[in-house]
Amino acid sequence: MKMLNTPADWIGQIHFTGLPLLSSEELKEAQKSLMKAYVDTQHILDQPGKNHDGYGYKYADLNDVISSIQAATKYLDIAYIQQPVTHGGQTGIHNYLINSQGAIFDFGSYLIDLGKPSPQEHGKCLTYVRRYSISSIFGIASEDDTDAKKFEGKEDFLSPSELSGIKVVYQQKKRDLVEVIAMAMAGDELAKQIIADKDNPVKTKLAIKSITKMYKFSEDLIDKKSTAKEKLVTAEKKEQEAKKQEQINQQAAKVIDPPYTESSEFKKLSNEVNKSDPFDEAMKKVR
Repeated sequence: MKMLNTPADWIGQIHFTGLPLLSSEELKEAQKSLMKAYVDTQHILDQPGKNHDGYGYKYADLNDVISSIQAATKYLDIAYIQQPVTHGGQTGIHNYLINSQGAIFDFGSYLIDLGKPSPQEHGKCLTYVRRYSISSIFGIASEDDTDAKKFEGKEDFLSPSELSGIKVVYQQKKRDLVEVIAMAMAGDELAKQIIADKDNPVKTKLAIKSITKMYKFSEDLIDKKSTAKEKLVTAEKKEQEAKKQEQINQQAAKVIDPPYTESSEFKKLSNEVNKSDPFDEAMKKVR
């Protein structure tokens, strides 16, 4: 593992600084004090309860996380700043830890690409990023450990209820994404362009992927159902043919070995045939 080469006042991506009015010695003392408070916070911090349901997991929301931090830092000289940041289509938070002596620990920015989010999506993003970033800084496990499984190849998808509320602009009007995707599948060129637009918000891209995945699953299911039906029809056809052949064999057996061969009528006819012919008897007398 290659270590980052950083200046003396950095650890990884954390920049240790302070207010410009502090002398060198004051800055050192302030930073030492902030570091002690930071360490003490993690020693006494109680993990918040995971009382909320997510996508198949339990988690602690932002209020739970903040309450846990506030309880741990109540008597310590430490506070945090979470500054909203928007940069190049990305939205997120820049995190700082500070104390009353003027020390500053700059933890950098945590940004997410939202493309062109609505105000509501922007707010959701900030809440999400605030919870994840501050939890990471203070060592809080705010949700069940499902990330490892997700990282091993499990993709995120939106549920049908979430998909129903997503709209895109089609011919200067907002249309349901599901409807526009259906139009694209039917060959509508404008709809195809909208679906393939790289500037679509992340949630819209995720929705498109979810719908496409569900459509593919549905197609596969129909194919499997058709294959199973064909196999059933073939089996029934073979069974009918076997029954028909059995009937033919039975009829053939009756022709080859008729049931009346041992009947009384057959025996009577046989006896009459086997009797001496009158002409033969007359010829015998002449001789």
